[in-house]
Amino acid sequence: MCRLLQMLGICLAVLLLNSCFDNSKYDPEPYVRSLEIIKLSEQDYVHVSYLKDNYGGYIPCNGYLRVEGSEAFIFDTPLNDTLSEQLITFVQEDLKATINGVQVSHSHIDGAGGINAFAKAKIPTYASTKTAALLVKDSLAISNPFSQKDSIQIAESYVVMEYLGPAHSDDNSIAYIRASDILLGGCMIKPLDGTKGNIADANLDEWANTVTRLQSHYPKVVQVIPGHGGRGDKDLLDYTIGMFQKDSPENNTTAETLAIVKN
Repeated sequence: MCRLLQMLGICLAVLLLNSCFDNSKYDPEPYVRSLEIIKLSEQDYVHVSYLKDNYGGYIPCNGYLRVEGSEAFIFDTPLNDTLSEQLITFVQEDLKATINGVQVSHSHIDGAGGINAFAKAKIPTYASTKTAALLVKDSLAISNPFSQKDSIQIAESYVVMEYLGPAHSDDNSIAYIRASDILLGGCMIKPLDGTKGNIADANLDEWANTVTRLQSHYPKVVQVIPGHGGRGDKDLLDYTIGMFQKDSPENNTTAETLAIVKN
């Protein structure tokens, strides 16, 4: 009897997960797992898409969704346009909100892989001018590039977007939700169990300096959401700085650096 109840519980959980989207409307690329949306609060969500690596595993790629009333903001796109269409549908049809803008933290696939879906939906796109210049090479346009700093209003709140210097990539930018002191760090920030990861486009000499600058600009940060792995508090900033200080020992970066695409 207990085993039967356990099986019924598993089936119900799967049903609830599958009911989030009408998957029949989409045809995701076969190497990508389904999009996941994790509700943190009534206003805050993390969207996660999965990038297949060279070893048969999947790398979880974090993005963020902020909803206030009938307005929304998205940080980083899912990995491709199909998954981005699912996210747009979720916001518009399930949450009944208008997406005021989407910011991509950098030009890699886990930052801007689904940007065309947002452009097609006529949703304003934001990124640093450095990111915009890199995406133009792939015929991907950013409607609102910023050289150093910009902001977007979501209902009564403001999201600050800022380029602070090179780190994971030369073009990486961050966002800050002032109303909740939430930092969206993208791949610039590492989770507490993270390694250096893909450093193909990184500036290892400046990474720690850039994050130190970030700390001084936003000293009241309460929650930090990195590009990969678990979220945390300001300890993630200290951890990242320590990892990339010039005298820090090498961490296990080889496997992640050889990932199938830049992440």
